[in-house]
Amino acid sequence: MMTLMRDGGFPMWFIVACGLVALGGAFRYAFQPDAARLGFVKYMASATLFATLAGLFLDVAAVCRALAGQGPIPTEALAQDGHIATFLFRGLTEAMSPALVGFLLLALVALVCGVGRSRQAAPA
Repeated sequence: MMTLMRDGGFPMWFIVACGLVALGGAFRYAFQPDAARLGFVKYMASATLFATLAGLFLDVAAVCRALAGQGPIPTEALAQDGHIATFLFRGLTEAMSPALVGFLLLALVALVCGVGRSRQAAPA
């Protein structure tokens, strides 16, 4: 998990914060189903989704910037045979960290909300 946090960079803190708040709201909804609680969870899940997408795009942009010679990788190192592909795939692997964490949190939120929804629909 710490590797994903390091690889994803600063946006990961927003993703984790929004995702954990959404997950907490989902658990509250699961234990005490109420439509008002579900609205809060939906908006926090939306915030998690948008933070995830922003983090993903930011990390992909950083990889592209580095490969264009505007990053910490020397241009000579990129020019060597096969190295640009290595840097590209390593960078894209790290850039997927926000998507992995964010979508996992959103999947958990949806799962827990499904439990709450089934409890809300069940006869008392």
